[in-house]
Amino acid sequence: MDEKHSDVELENARSTIIEGWMRMVLATGGIERFDDLHIDKIDPAWRGRESWVDGSSEAIDLAKGLKTSIAPEKILAIMCALTNDDSELVAPRSPNELSEQIDWTPPSLYLFDPGSEPWGDLGTVTVTPTVRMFTGCSECFVMEFSTKKEKELRRTFVAVS
Repeated sequence: MDEKHSDVELENARSTIIEGWMRMVLATGGIERFDDLHIDKIDPAWRGRESWVDGSSEAIDLAKGLKTSIAPEKILAIMCALTNDDSELVAPRSPNELSEQIDWTPPSLYLFDPGSEPWGDLGTVTVTPTVRMFTGCSECFVMEFSTKKEKELRRTFVAVS
């Protein structure tokens, strides 16, 4: 019984952090700035790289439930930078493959206004669909893009709820 109680407390603590971030983003214009929430800020247990895929799955599940009541019209995504060795893109097709490709930054939650998602500009972004990795998402893909400052190609895994 104590273990079940502590699981509920942990989920509540995580939900409180995610809810606070969502409300702050909505109240302060954080959507326009692409203010994100790194999963290691939701739970210190998700600091280690080995926990990032499972932590991402849990974070998007919790965030999806909260978004329904806080910001139902917004787009929720969890995104993580992928390594890029200038080779041809091989989109991850399993959580293990995703784990192997994640770069040095922990995954982050984002809220977007519909139509303002960074993957919507297909003139500068290439989207490669992949398998649905997490139960809390409706689609997963890898977006490839370069910035105006840096011409280097960047790759980001995106799971949209």
